[in-house]
Amino acid sequence: MLQDADLDAAVAEGIVTQAQAAALRDLARRRERERAVALGHEERFRFMRGFNDVFFAIGVVLFVVGFLYFTARAATGFVITAAVVWGLAEVLVARLRLVLPGILLASAFVALVFLAAVRVPVESTLASEMWLRPMLPPASMLDALRFYPGGPLAFTARGLIATAAAAAFYWRFKLPFALLPLAASLIVAAVGVASFLIPQSVSVPDSAVLLICGLGVFAAAMSFDASDRERLTRRADCAFWLHLLAAPVIVHSVIRLVTPGLVGSSRHFGIRFSPIMTNELALATVLIVALLAIVAVLIDRRALLVSGLAYLGGAVGYALTGAAVDSGPGFTVAATLVILGALVLTLGAGWVPLRRRLLAFLSPAISNRLPPVPARP
Repeated sequence: MLQDADLDAAVAEGIVTQAQAAALRDLARRRERERAVALGHEERFRFMRGFNDVFFAIGVVLFVVGFLYFTARAATGFVITAAVVWGLAEVLVARLRLVLPGILLASAFVALVFLAAVRVPVESTLASEMWLRPMLPPASMLDALRFYPGGPLAFTARGLIATAAAAAFYWRFKLPFALLPLAASLIVAAVGVASFLIPQSVSVPDSAVLLICGLGVFAAAMSFDASDRERLTRRADCAFWLHLLAAPVIVHSVIRLVTPGLVGSSRHFGIRFSPIMTNELALATVLIVALLAIVAVLIDRRALLVSGLAYLGGAVGYALTGAAVDSGPGFTVAATLVILGALVLTLGAGWVPLRRRLLAFLSPAISNRLPPVPARP
């Protein structure tokens, strides 16, 4: 494959003229965009370049886990280990450009910085007064954070420290995956701020706060996608990791808001268990997953659809249980898996034609910001 340096050498040797070399470069770029459009629906992302990445990743896991044993289980020990992880990243990510070890190192660095922040004791007069009150089971996650040592703002501060760690890692190594822990840490901080700002007398579902956070991450992912419609640069990888985080947050929040009874009525420390399914909830779940599937096809990202499969499986299993009472749980589980598998395979095979038809219903102002559809499947 000819590189720009090859064309420059050809011009210097008189094989082609400067104009011909420029025309060849334009042709190569055009064909590269066409190939990217044709393969864009496969939603490729850079995960590893070969088994060498796996080899180094194994070494990273063994070394970091072993090193943690020799450090104190305190803030200082976690900071020292985080510094060692950063040093490994300088070699493996900055110099060798290894992706899989970089993912592990980014996760470890942010987690270690967060653990170091958690180990630092933070108290406040507000939190001390709360602990003196009669302990009642919190009604929600936002309510539980009001009993957090130091108060919700201490929880927020620790989330922001992890955010700063992830941002520093992304700024230094330009690793797209680092945006995932960055966005996740921001969600943690936002939940703490919401717990502080919302009065205790006001009942706001946790899912509403998480949905706003998920939509914010989704908007950031779409901004990366819009800036690289053909997915030729690492901005597409940045969008992939953000979509991977936004999808489960949005799906879970929407279903919790629209079908609150789906998670049951028993409470333990503010968390509901014992799933309860009815005909109305099953129908609502199917409609929500179908709507999310349409959005996933339009933006050419499968994360939204994958995140809704568990809820869809619950609705399908409920329908099968009602239709075949005497068949036993084994039949229900197996039949649910077959139906979900057939749905995924069918949708995957018809992804491109379906995208083409759905995009036809959108205005050009919107469709021109979404990934293009190849001329042929």
